[in-house]
Amino acid sequence: MRVYVEGWVEDFNYLRRSINYINFVNDPKLADIQVIANGLQLGGGGYKYYLNFYSGSERDQSDFKLSFVHNPGDTDDMDRTRFRKILEIGLMHYLGETPVLDRMNIGYEGDAGDSVSVSDTRTGKDPWDSWVFRATTAGGLDLEQSKTSYSFSGSLQADRLTETWLIRNYLSYQYSTRTYRKSESEIYKSVNQVEYLSSRVAYALNKHLSAGIYFYQNSSTYINTDFLLSAKPAIEYNFFDWKDADHKIFTIGYCLGPAYYNYRDTTFLDKMEDRLLEHDLSLELEIIKPWGEIQAAIEYEGFLSDLRNFNLSAEADFSIRISKGLAVNLELYAESVHNQLYLPKEEVSLEELLLNSRKLPTTFQLGGEIGLRFYFG
Repeated sequence: MRVYVEGWVEDFNYLRRSINYINFVNDPKLADIQVIANGLQLGGGGYKYYLNFYSGSERDQSDFKLSFVHNPGDTDDMDRTRFRKILEIGLMHYLGETPVLDRMNIGYEGDAGDSVSVSDTRTGKDPWDSWVFRATTAGGLDLEQSKTSYSFSGSLQADRLTETWLIRNYLSYQYSTRTYRKSESEIYKSVNQVEYLSSRVAYALNKHLSAGIYFYQNSSTYINTDFLLSAKPAIEYNFFDWKDADHKIFTIGYCLGPAYYNYRDTTFLDKMEDRLLEHDLSLELEIIKPWGEIQAAIEYEGFLSDLRNFNLSAEADFSIRISKGLAVNLELYAESVHNQLYLPKEEVSLEELLLNSRKLPTTFQLGGEIGLRFYFG
């Protein structure tokens, strides 16, 4: 049997060595079975992997999917072993029609009479009440004769995810400094410091609609913000069922709320603070199919006090198979920027420009990338 596997694959070389009763091919058009692996992040910090099996129109079997969970503490070997087992279980659905089945053995790694109970995790009492906490820290140092850079970062996260509630709290701090010595008397130094706090609470009203509130606080030397505080009630609708989120999502969301800005330096509007009413509208699409993958998003951010100040962005990522062995990848990004109310009154100095320590004024951002992949043999 010819099998094509793509996506979130855990160690393909290991799979090829371990599963020696099928032929792995490098083109889905040559395959009897196509397997697409992808995943979703879980509330506990791990991931749930989905293996989607497609047999095409030439076979009578229906498409289906299997899944397994990657926990934050699992090793790479545990992941690839679990991936292989789930892949083999799915392939049994098709191997039943082939002579290979006569040479297969099924075993159980446990004592006779043992049973695996899930009642403790599904119905038993959780001492943490579905809360998961994470803490990270990191630092770096780079020294040269005329250049020195140092960075430090840390974060705290507390999440709770149930069938109806999503609560995410995130706190982070980032500090970096760079020093350049052109001569003993000519030294350039830049400091970037960012503090960020966000809290998101959402409640699922049904399988498609959810409502909640988004709160965040921010401080950044890069965007001339000493203190930013915002709280926005929000609503989101998914045109697809959330149970299909591993391979298709189409959402529209809207939020509206007040925001307070306190600036580090006087802005070009001669202000040291602002009180604004913000609103955001977003549209997001993601589709994963055997022929490729599409991701697209449009987002509008603006101030109700002055509709001329807004930010409109659009991005798209396409990965499409054109023909046998030929695929194209295309990424596009465009942004219309008219909401840089934080820009300082003073002009950007040469030092700030070279060290990239301050956000520059702009009315647009554009970006894109295209790639072609062709393989044969």
